[in-house]
Amino acid sequence: MPVVLESTKDDVFTITLNRPDKKNAMDYDLLAGLYESMKNAARQKTPFVVIRGSGGAFCSGGDIMAFRDADDAEALIDAEAGVLNESIKLIRNIPAIVIAVMEGVAVGAGVGLALACDLSIATKKTIMNMGYRRIGLTPDGGGSIFLPRIVGAKLFGEMYLLSRNITMDEAKALGLVNIVCDDGEIEGRLDELIASLKALPMETVANYKDLVNRCLFFGLETHLDRERRYVAEFASKPLFKQRLDEFFRKK
Repeated sequence: MPVVLESTKDDVFTITLNRPDKKNAMDYDLLAGLYESMKNAARQKTPFVVIRGSGGAFCSGGDIMAFRDADDAEALIDAEAGVLNESIKLIRNIPAIVIAVMEGVAVGAGVGLALACDLSIATKKTIMNMGYRRIGLTPDGGGSIFLPRIVGAKLFGEMYLLSRNITMDEAKALGLVNIVCDDGEIEGRLDELIASLKALPMETVANYKDLVNRCLFFGLETHLDRERRYVAEFASKPLFKQRLDEFFRKK
């Protein structure tokens, strides 16, 4: 079974992360598949792209077991961060409205992925958590640019340094999610949202996204490169293996 699924219907290109047994944790194959799917969406020029997860979870972040088992964790994390960054850049620059549909959990780089999207819908039971602190990593996937520019430095510090759960009521109040609904309502709310946006020309969407990028997310490419360097460098240190061992002992 492919770890990333694609479908197109009524001008909507849907990308589904498909590792349900891992809560759609990001290994290299999933990240490469996400990037290929984003490129396919760009080639098809559909006005809407939906990113979601299978099995009742959006994305649980990086696959920590893969980090632990890797012969060269630095090389693995560097490669994964690199291909994730390409997807984040495409999400921000594609002339389409990209919508994250969040269910269950959005953790670590899954938070960055959701925040890179133009709009997001979540179920009331969904939880966000930066997660990185538990294994000693700094954020990647744009998490350390999207989040502080939306909520400010103090709240970003609290979310990262304390690694606490963020409920969708709080996320909505902070501007991290647009629509929060019951589990059974999410498909209908997604359809309603897309229907309300169909009158917008793609040229207008492209110009709108360019303005947002220049206003809020200027320097994104350089920042993503710095995030990638920091996580790869830390993964090369013995302390990273120690933090992974501690993480799995506590589980």
